[in-house]
Amino acid sequence: MNVARIDWIIIGVFFVTLLGLAIYINTLCRSVADYLVSARKVRMWLGIGAGIAGEIGLVSIAGMCEQGYRRGYAFTLLQIFSIAIMVPLFGIWGFGIQRFRASKAMSVPQYIEMRYSKRLRIITGFTNCLAGVIQMSIFPIIGARFLAVLMKLPETISIAGIPMQSVLLIMGLLLICNIVFTYLGGSITMTVTNFFMMIVIMGAICWLMMHLISQSGLQAYWTNLEKNLGKAAFYPFTGTDGNYGILFFLWSTLMGILLQFSYGPYLQKYASMDKPKTVSRSYFLGAMFVSGRLFLVMGFGVATLASLGTTVPADFHLAAADWGQMSTAYYLARHTPPVLMGFWLSCLLFADISSTDQYLLSWSTSIVNDCIMPFRKKPFEQKAHIRAIRLTIVAMCAFFFLVGMIYKPTMPIWEFLWLIANIIGGTGIAVLFGMYWKRANTAGAYAAIACNLVIPLADQIARYIYSVKRPSMTYPLAPQQTGFWAYIIGMLLLVIVSLLTKSEHKYWDLGKAVREMNDAEQTDSSRNPSSTGGIQ
Repeated sequence: MNVARIDWIIIGVFFVTLLGLAIYINTLCRSVADYLVSARKVRMWLGIGAGIAGEIGLVSIAGMCEQGYRRGYAFTLLQIFSIAIMVPLFGIWGFGIQRFRASKAMSVPQYIEMRYSKRLRIITGFTNCLAGVIQMSIFPIIGARFLAVLMKLPETISIAGIPMQSVLLIMGLLLICNIVFTYLGGSITMTVTNFFMMIVIMGAICWLMMHLISQSGLQAYWTNLEKNLGKAAFYPFTGTDGNYGILFFLWSTLMGILLQFSYGPYLQKYASMDKPKTVSRSYFLGAMFVSGRLFLVMGFGVATLASLGTTVPADFHLAAADWGQMSTAYYLARHTPPVLMGFWLSCLLFADISSTDQYLLSWSTSIVNDCIMPFRKKPFEQKAHIRAIRLTIVAMCAFFFLVGMIYKPTMPIWEFLWLIANIIGGTGIAVLFGMYWKRANTAGAYAAIACNLVIPLADQIARYIYSVKRPSMTYPLAPQQTGFWAYIIGMLLLVIVSLLTKSEHKYWDLGKAVREMNDAEQTDSSRNPSSTGGIQ
């Protein structure tokens, strides 16, 4: 193990401080609205800070490092193009996301019932939760493996004379932390603690990047990157194997748009904002930080490639197929000094807690509200409702641990996460068209959601069978091909089926609701300029 005593002290101080804050904030949680959406009182700066921390998890860091190692900075140009589209769309005009906040729904399936039908809400709840849980199932094991390599842990550790796999031990500890922080206060706790975690995360990332550049030198950093990948290290449209390409850009951009209307963790955050205008402002400023952070984290993978090249070291104890995912952890284990290691490990721990907890709360809320509540004759009481969500969180973490015991990667981390997210994006088609097109109806929504459930799941099953039957051959379809055409077909189906059928729909003018809510806030502020209500 290469973690010094001072590193453990740093980790312990940070963890105990945040845990104490979470315990205190738990005393402020008094209702289901407090627990799920922070009583809808989160204001801009706190929302931005919490969102920055909540949108980068340990699994995301591992995935970004893997992309940086495999493809250099090519994704950065895609990100710049994406920002040019997404920031004006959501951050300036508030396209769709302000309307969702104005609907006063706490979850995507709840809006689906308000706009279409209760039966579709139940189906959407099940499909979205299924996809969300499948996607989350790799979070703990990927994070645990990354940490085990980073800390240079042996394969097994003896505790009280009982040998245990180090990866499973770390995975169990991560899941316990997730349960504790989610259990305490729900959304209110996560909003406040994520804000402080964001400071630690961003500070550690910036410090580590400066350290790596100072070690190798900026000239060597860029020269070695170009030597290993050539033009493809900076330009994503070279057309060579392994490069992103135009279709990947179209798919990722379209997914980024649709997930704003369907991805539970995003929309639960939007639902907690105090007014629609805060949603778009938070998106605008948060996108700037997220893009800069992406560049830095990918830089760790680039530094790994520049230093080690593409050859798997002889002392790498995992399978050669795992090298791409774990190469950065291997490199950082040998180039991160004490004290910085303590901050870096704290950063990774907090990244896992902040992101995983946000996802746990979102999907457990959807499971209880959209998959269990519709079948109950009487709604839960306040305490019973919160208890049901907490028990669901524990059950999900137990399931994740079991999955981690048998997990074997079949594709890069990001591509797996994105392809599964494709399933949820189908719901985004129904939500988006439902907010802006009066003719969108229940039958059309069914068609779009079914299309984006069947195609990605069929791809995953076929990909797994292919890896077993033909392990030496490459699967013929790239994730972007499957994902992009699933979206296009889903949109066409929604329009065609809606025009050909006359099933019921419940359209209402959310644009008018947005204007009324924003105007009401401005009127209240003008009457009482000193008012500071809400979580700042």
